[in-house]
Amino acid sequence: MRARTRGGLVLLAAAGIAAAATFNARGAAGATGGLTYAPTTVGDYGGEPSIVSDSNGVLYEDTPSGGTVLYRSTDHGLSWQKRTTADTNSGDDCLGVDQSNAVYQCNLQIVTSQGVAPLQADEWKTTDGGATWMHGDGAISGTCSTSCSPFGVDRDWTDAAILPPATSTDQAEVVLMYHDFYGLSQIWVNISQDGGKTFGAPIGVLTSPAVTPGAVAGSLVAEGFTFCSTVPAGTGIVRPGHPHAGRIYVAWIAADAAQDALGCNLTQAQAFDTLFMSYSDDKGATWTTQMAYDAGLGHDASTPFVAFTIDDQGNPYFAFAVQGPGDNAAVCSAESLAGTLQSDTSCAYNMYVIWSQDGGQTWGDGTGLVPGSAGTAYQVNPPSEVGTHFYPAISVRDPGKVDVAYLFTPTLVPTDAAGKTLPGGCAGPDTAGVPTFPPPCNWYLYAGQTSLLTADPANTTWTTTRVTGVPMHIGDICNLGIACGPTSNRNLLDFIQTAIDPTTGCAHIAYPDDNTVNKLRVANQTTGCFAVAAATTTATPTPTPTSAPAAALNGSPNTASAPPGLGTALGVAGMLGIGLPMLRRRRRRRAR
Repeated sequence: MRARTRGGLVLLAAAGIAAAATFNARGAAGATGGLTYAPTTVGDYGGEPSIVSDSNGVLYEDTPSGGTVLYRSTDHGLSWQKRTTADTNSGDDCLGVDQSNAVYQCNLQIVTSQGVAPLQADEWKTTDGGATWMHGDGAISGTCSTSCSPFGVDRDWTDAAILPPATSTDQAEVVLMYHDFYGLSQIWVNISQDGGKTFGAPIGVLTSPAVTPGAVAGSLVAEGFTFCSTVPAGTGIVRPGHPHAGRIYVAWIAADAAQDALGCNLTQAQAFDTLFMSYSDDKGATWTTQMAYDAGLGHDASTPFVAFTIDDQGNPYFAFAVQGPGDNAAVCSAESLAGTLQSDTSCAYNMYVIWSQDGGQTWGDGTGLVPGSAGTAYQVNPPSEVGTHFYPAISVRDPGKVDVAYLFTPTLVPTDAAGKTLPGGCAGPDTAGVPTFPPPCNWYLYAGQTSLLTADPANTTWTTTRVTGVPMHIGDICNLGIACGPTSNRNLLDFIQTAIDPTTGCAHIAYPDDNTVNKLRVANQTTGCFAVAAATTTATPTPTPTSAPAAALNGSPNTASAPPGLGTALGVAGMLGIGLPMLRRRRRRRAR
């Protein structure tokens, strides 16, 4: 049934996008000062670090470089201790924490240690600060990973919450989210109701019978846009005592349906200009889908990822980087090859935020292309900060009080006619072999903050500051996944993250530095922190560190390895009763 309906859905969505409104993100007032950060070293170099804070302000940061390498700080980020590695085989990983301060870690298996097909996601849990780990069992106990998917998976995220009538972490609800790699680019979740010990079979967020009957229109639009590929942005569970308590969110970006004719493959060559979110109020049984934002054809938010989070009242947020409203993809592409790009400020990438104040039903003013989606985004960087903004990160505690982080270079990165950055565009003309390309780009870590997201984005004031005095990365940043060529630098991998310590109101930014420091780093906020009404405590204190401080750091940067072959055994499909559609080559971010 899915295969028969998809062609019509794509045509429907493509027809709708033909009348798409012009990208509309207004510049915000910007200010510099009153916001400072102090970078410090966490451990050996590693890309795309995740970071979370528990309710006591204990911080956890990890990287998939050399396994699920985890560090912990019990002094608000000043010093870090290396913890036990849950799995020595690692690809994409992530972190989450529940109200008991148990920590959850997801991990993409590139080379599985359990004798099952690669490209599966595993869930791990620790209740003793990373000293020991419990593995989440999949739908077929002992025979497959936590995800137990017949299609192979990619880019996993996780969250957990203790929801009534549950009273302990052993009864916590845990969500593992990802997209499929070999199938039709769907968004999937596996859910545990016993604290991560066992997980159910994969649930397709956009497929029947999970689609909410009253949300058919939104789901049809999402199906059309996600036909070729998606990039998952994150998941979240609303905690008890708040509106929509127990609601599960999943978020992702997709290419425009009108570009599906370019072909679906692994190169990720299309521009990802649409942001989507779906939620479930019945533990994943049914899902309601809503487009959050459409940046418009020729605008690409895969830089390489977008960021997603929810505040402590359960409101969802996206942070994303994309070309400004005056950008014309064809013009910017021609200027990129002619060597005149740097004088055209309309081709700049800016940093934006959108949010929903009603649990994801309506985003922003609700006047976007699809009813309920945002028609205007909040621009974080001041208009004077012209260049290329990549790697968005976001963290929120109280509604409307937002911390963001991003990488910035004053260079305008060359792009193609679809709005994608050109491989090697920041590597320098000598390295890329294109004489008109600019010199190697200098990338700096920046932070931004607002204490009030007003109803009108044009009247919302952001404070921004440069965190690193010298570049933390020089050269290219490729967003084509496994299609990144020899001139494209992927040392940083695909994202940075930020978390707010609830005991201090201060933000902490996890990022890699492969230029002068060559270490895994964290930038700790020192001024401008949000006010904290009272100290946050928990009935389950985090244990005292049991491991010795990390050994001497060697500072060797890592690079991504080639993906595994596509000849993956899919025998699990029959056991789960999931039909196997024709495998198709699609662009995909990558598998490390």
